[in-house]
This record gives sequence, structure tokens and C-alpha cells, in this order.
Amino acid sequence: MELFLVLTALLLMILGIIGSFLPVLPRPLTSWAGLLVLHFTDGVKLSQTF
Repeated sequence: MELFLVLTALLLMILGIIGSFLPVLPRPLTSWAGLLVLHFTDGVKLSQTF
């Protein structure tokens, strides 16, 4: 399950980066959603300020 969350977060962050070149995708929202999903995993430790 954790691997699925990490891969989902990676996919969302890559879509956010691709969205900077394609204006159709919402870039900041997609990248933020990827970081939010990554925050809920136990494998990656993110601080409160990050």
C-alpha cells in the first residue's frame, strides 16, 4: 500500500512539472496533491514546515 502511495505521489509531481510546459494541466495544485499524498506515507519523513 505504501509503495502505491509513493508511486501516486511521484506521478502527481511529475504531472505538475509537465504542467509547467502544457497549460492544460493545473501545475501547482497537482504538485501540491503529490506532496500531500507523500506526507501520508511512513517511508518518507516530511517536516511540518516542508
